[in-house]
Amino acid sequence: MPDDTLFTLSGVTFGYEKTTQVLRGIDLTIPKGKITALIGPNGCGKTTVFALLTKIYKPRTGSILFEGKDLAQIGRREYARRVAAVHQYNTVPDDLTVRRLVSMGRTAYQSEVFSRASQEDRDAVDRALALTHTEAFAEREVKELSGGQMQRVWLALALAQTHETLLLDEITTYLDVHYQYEILDLIRSLNRECGTTVLMVLHDINQTMRYADNVVMMKEGAVLAAGETQSVITQELLQQTYGIRAEIADVQGKKICIFD
Repeated sequence: MPDDTLFTLSGVTFGYEKTTQVLRGIDLTIPKGKITALIGPNGCGKTTVFALLTKIYKPRTGSILFEGKDLAQIGRREYARRVAAVHQYNTVPDDLTVRRLVSMGRTAYQSEVFSRASQEDRDAVDRALALTHTEAFAEREVKELSGGQMQRVWLALALAQTHETLLLDEITTYLDVHYQYEILDLIRSLNRECGTTVLMVLHDINQTMRYADNVVMMKEGAVLAAGETQSVITQELLQQTYGIRAEIADVQGKKICIFD
C-alpha cells in the first residue's frame, strides 16, 4: 500500500436492514495530508461512509483498511489517538466550560476513567484552544457561545484528541455564511500548517472547490467519481449527479460554479 494512502475501501456494502442497500460496492482511497470532500445529493450515502470510517457501523460486506490495517481490528482507544471526528449533531451539558469540554478529547490517553490530567494533557488542551482561537472564552460555559464559537470548540476537542486526522460531518451546517468560511479557513490552516489530514462531508459546491484538494462524488450509494477537485467537479458530472446545469468559471484566478 502506498505510504500516502490513509483509508482504503474495497467492495464495501452497507444496509440498515436486510432489504435496504445504502452503499453498493464502494471502492475508494483517501490520501494522507490532503483535504478530501465527500459530496453528493441527499441520501447518496455520504454520512453512511462517514459512520463507517468513525466505527459507528461495520460494513455488510467488503473491507476498510486504515494505513493497511483492517479497521475492524483496531481498538477504539488506539483509533481515537489517530483519528478524531466531529459529527453533525453534538450535545453537551450547558453548564460545562469550554476548557472542560475540550479536555474530554484526552480520554483516549488516560489509563483510567477518572485519571487526573497530566501536563501532556494540559499542554494538548492549551494548544487546541490556541489553534482554534477559543482560549479567550475557555472558562465560559458552552451555553453562552454562538454557533460559530461552538463549532470551533468542537474542533478544539477533536484537536486535543489528535492532530493526525479529522473526520468532519457537515461542520458548516446551520452556520451563517461568515462563520462557515471562518471554520473552513481554520480547517485549511490546520491542514497546511499542521499536516492534518481532513475528510469532510460538504453540501456546498463552491466551498468544496475552494477548500478541498480532492473530491469524492457520490450518487445512489455508489462513488460516481473521485480524484483531484478540478477533475471531478465538471459541468457534466454536476449534471449527472445533481441534475442541474452549471458553468465552471474562472474569477480572478479562482474556479467557481455558476448555476443556471
